[in-house]
Amino acid sequence: MSVETILAPPRSHLRERNRVVVNRGKTGSMQRTKSALPAALPLLLMAAPASAQVIDQYLDQNIPGYGPLPGVTVQTRLHPEYDPTGVTFGNFTLLPTLTESIGYDSNVTGTPQAQGSMLVETNPKVALSYKDNVNEADAALTLDDYEYPQQSVQSYTNWSAQLGASHQIGEDTLYIGASHLNLYQTPGDLDVPQLDMPIAYRVNDLRTNYNWVDSRLSIQPGIDLSWYNFDNGQVLNQPYVQTYRDRFVVEPSVVASYEFATRRRIVLVVRDANATFANPLPGVPLQSFNDISVLVGLAYDADGVIDFRLLGGYEQRNFTSRAYKTIQAPIVEGAVTWTPTPLTTVTATAARYIEDSAAEATTAFTETALKLSVDHELYRNVVLNAHGDVYLDSYQGSGNQQFYDIGVGATYKLNRNLALALTYTYSTRNGNGGAFVLPGPTGIFGANYSEHLVALQLKVAL
Repeated sequence: MSVETILAPPRSHLRERNRVVVNRGKTGSMQRTKSALPAALPLLLMAAPASAQVIDQYLDQNIPGYGPLPGVTVQTRLHPEYDPTGVTFGNFTLLPTLTESIGYDSNVTGTPQAQGSMLVETNPKVALSYKDNVNEADAALTLDDYEYPQQSVQSYTNWSAQLGASHQIGEDTLYIGASHLNLYQTPGDLDVPQLDMPIAYRVNDLRTNYNWVDSRLSIQPGIDLSWYNFDNGQVLNQPYVQTYRDRFVVEPSVVASYEFATRRRIVLVVRDANATFANPLPGVPLQSFNDISVLVGLAYDADGVIDFRLLGGYEQRNFTSRAYKTIQAPIVEGAVTWTPTPLTTVTATAARYIEDSAAEATTAFTETALKLSVDHELYRNVVLNAHGDVYLDSYQGSGNQQFYDIGVGATYKLNRNLALALTYTYSTRNGNGGAFVLPGPTGIFGANYSEHLVALQLKVAL
């Protein structure tokens, strides 16, 4: 597992394509963030590999305890004359937004014989924040509805609710956060068979951590509790059981950092995830495991021009059942933000980690994710973006899959309340020259496909 609980990366099985900073997946919106953790801790926010159960990209990074984005880019920095102000009453601020998108997806089903459809996405959100001298609290309710008129069986609706708070105790800070997410696996994801239609799953998450600061030294212990619950689905007109993946995960962690110079830190992250599965398949051992990872590296700001965070280490996953082999691999979490001019930022991220698999007999795989994004402020209210993403999944002795996408976009902010965006993304999934077989009742994973997605978006905010 990666360090997303502390550093808040999101990775998600859903193909969440950000309209401006494009993640792997369908259209979504990038949130401006404020730092909920000390400067050493936002080492990486990896956006959206399409692995089956990772949900952090759907967690609002504004919520205390759920972490900030790495660095400050043209997209995420403040634009006071164009940022919505919301409705303020006392120490509270209410910010409702509605984003409506219309476009065309050339391959909704993720198959070699592409089946396309118009896409209509509706994304309302209500955020409420509170702040005083020592306390900060935020809540958010988000709905994201994807409708495909020509492929109606592929339509689905994600929704999430979050609550988080922080309390300042001298130089120290206590964080607590809770969330509920209703999400879907889709046919175009990595690490899924050829799904006939999206499959729903739910995640409940509760996390807390305490950041202790003593001069240059910071130590932050924490714990994350997660409950996963999956619906069953259908693959090639055959039942596809997913309830065996229901589990409870306890993940204690410690993050330590030492500031050896201004905005330059050495960071150590230790995590120990324990997953308990509840619903075994007949004749298939439970996949319960203990996963330990250790990372060490630097968070380094070179006078605002280059801001990089790089962690390297090792991860080992031991399964309770002897039927499954121990999985171990070197892991990496890194991000670099380069600001060659005040109007341009280049962001690169890289990660390698062990991830849970949707194949019951494969249990896990190693994923490598690489992303590059360039943002340019053509005018104060016009921002251009280009990006490229690569995801490489390697299964122990059972093959591999790859996902690539490239895209461009433009955002035009008319005023504080209205913004338009236009994006285009090309993506492709490949694996062993075609569909590849993994052990288990379902066996066949999704075949190779390519996809074009173009979308026009209108965002309204108070």
